[in-house]
Amino acid sequence: MTKEKIINFRIDNELKNRARKLAESDGRSLSNWITLLIEKEVRKAKRKE
Repeated sequence: MTKEKIINFRIDNELKNRARKLAESDGRSLSNWITLLIEKEVRKAKRKE
């Protein structure tokens, strides 16, 4: 998948730190981890259609 767009959003600092720790424990960057979560939800929604 090519990375074409940047999405900026605000997030609580504590939530960001907790998410970053989860991403790191999975061997991923925070950006990659968030992308993975979005992809999973999109696939789940597509199956429901």
